[in-house]
Amino acid sequence: MVLGTRHLRRVEEILSSGSVVVPVTAQAGCPVVVVGDGDEGGQDPPYLVVAVDGSEASGAALALAFEEADLRRCALHPIAVWQPPVFTLSSGDTLFHDERRHLSGTVAGWREKYPDVELRPEVRIGSPVEVLAEAGEQALGMVVGRRGQGGYAGMKAGSVVHGLLSRARCPVITVPAP
Repeated sequence: MVLGTRHLRRVEEILSSGSVVVPVTAQAGCPVVVVGDGDEGGQDPPYLVVAVDGSEASGAALALAFEEADLRRCALHPIAVWQPPVFTLSSGDTLFHDERRHLSGTVAGWREKYPDVELRPEVRIGSPVEVLAEAGEQALGMVVGRRGQGGYAGMKAGSVVHGLLSRARCPVITVPAP
C-alpha cells in the first residue's frame, strides 16, 4: 500500500481528523510505503536504508529490503542503532562490539541469497529516530519493521516508526511483524 503524507508534526498528526498515515501504517497487514513531497534519493550510487534491531519485525523488514535492493540494483545500508545503557557492569566498548557482531551475523545469511547487493552495515550510537532519519536523507527509501503494541494508532505503529513518519525525508516503508 502506498500513501502520501504532508509530514505533519506528531501533535498535528494525532489531532488531525483527516490524517490517515499513522492509523493505516499501524494497522495494515501488508507493507506500507509513505511518500512525502519531493521525496527522492539523491545519492549516487543509490541505496536503501534498513533498520535492524533483532526483532521479528526487523527480520521481515530486512527480507523486504534485500529483495527491493536486488530488484532496484542498489546498495543496502543495514543500520543498528545502539543506545548506551545508563548503568551497566560491562564496558561500553564490549557492548558496542557485541552489537556490531550481532548486525554482522544478522546480514550474513542474506549475503549468500543476494550476492549482487552491495552491503554497508553500520552500528551507530544515538536515538534511533534521529540516527535513521539522518542515514536516510539521501536514500531511495528506508525500510523499518513495525512492532508497536496496543493503545492508540501511534502506539501500534511503534515509537520509531511514528517518529520516522514525521522526520524522514525519504519514503518510509513499514513492514509488519509476521
